[in-house]
Amino acid sequence: MPNLLAKTYWNAFTLWHARAERRLPYRPLSQILALQAQRVRTIIAHAYRNVPFYRDEMDRRGLKPRDFRTAADLAELPMLDGLQVAREPELFLAANLLHAPGLVLDSSGTSGRSKQIRYDARALFEALANGHRQRLVLSAFTGSVFGYREMHVVRPGSVAFQIRHFYESYSWTPPAVDLARQFLSPGDLPFAETVAAINEFRPDVIRGYGSYLGALFREAYQRKIRIHHPKVIVYAADAMADADRRLIEQEFGIPVSSTYQSVEALRIGFQCERLRGFHLSLDAVAVRVVDEQGRDAGPGGTGQIVISNLTNRATVLLNYKLGDVVTRSHAACDCGRTLPMIEAIRGRSDDLLRLADGRVMHSLVALEPLRAVPGIVQIQIVQQAPDRFVLRAVGDYSVNRTEASGALVRALESKVGNAGRVEVDWVETLPPGLNGKVKAVISELAGD
Repeated sequence: MPNLLAKTYWNAFTLWHARAERRLPYRPLSQILALQAQRVRTIIAHAYRNVPFYRDEMDRRGLKPRDFRTAADLAELPMLDGLQVAREPELFLAANLLHAPGLVLDSSGTSGRSKQIRYDARALFEALANGHRQRLVLSAFTGSVFGYREMHVVRPGSVAFQIRHFYESYSWTPPAVDLARQFLSPGDLPFAETVAAINEFRPDVIRGYGSYLGALFREAYQRKIRIHHPKVIVYAADAMADADRRLIEQEFGIPVSSTYQSVEALRIGFQCERLRGFHLSLDAVAVRVVDEQGRDAGPGGTGQIVISNLTNRATVLLNYKLGDVVTRSHAACDCGRTLPMIEAIRGRSDDLLRLADGRVMHSLVALEPLRAVPGIVQIQIVQQAPDRFVLRAVGDYSVNRTEASGALVRALESKVGNAGRVEVDWVETLPPGLNGKVKAVISELAGD
């Protein structure tokens, strides 16, 4: 257990790094990119010295650390994916930090593949300092950067839970600036008890999984049950249905914000007060968006996001294909922040349908006409065989299930063909996986 001296050190470290958070997102982009380039050179030199995978790959390609000057040069490294890291995590560990203070994060991810990512303490506290830029955004809704009440609706053992426990073990926060926090596990309590816990705590901010929070407030609305209105709702980990977000904002009058993060990079992007798109934290992570041929997508282009974590020195992940499909923004945000943006997170790149005629279809193609059916709040495709599908559907209070079922079947058949069998299963909420997140597509095919 860290002693008081160590806790004081990490407090001072965090405060020192947090001091620039108010101004950094507004600095000229050239200055932010210069900081990013400096961190690229630092992490590359560290990886070459301490991580055999990168040293071997760079030597094989005739590259030296001096060849990497900016984030664009990271494309010279092999592109990684989650399956490779899940299978051989030891390849990406820095030998000089194996016994240093830190934390091994366990996450199954939205794909269900178990991954272990080790973070050194420095990277974790840099992420804590970086989080201050989102607190500044939330202060527009809460009225304060410190001292408000925050409820976390996350499963025990989640990444957020692990990190919070680490911070509480390795640092201390003066009560005057700390938040009053309460944790609630999604789905462990009956609906009425969950609402009662929220009403009793009366949080200013509720954080949690997008799908769960959307379903929670939708049920409260449909059943006309009083639920406390926080000043803002913040979701992450999985998406909130557009219909649920509109209901929360329009019927409850609660603004809904989101952050973009992953176990591989704790701070990728955040929404500002405008609540649209995600500002990318380029000082901490290098980001590319690539098409199916691996070419960089231009403004407005859609493709897979490729990241390089520039702060974590324990598990080094550079030129890593995260698995999300995103769309780059056309223009800068009018909030004044210079950090580039992604317009939307479209889905997972590994949500694929394998059809009887040999086609492999991305779920986004099949989901688009399904989500357009009137009255549909959420939809999930379960593929049981190449020609057999179950559609799990969540409808709003006014949906005609008979008519909507027919429309859903026709919509899916328009994409996958009508030679197979499509069933519609109406549910109150979509069931989450073991990681607490809801997938848009579940494949039950052998080998998936």
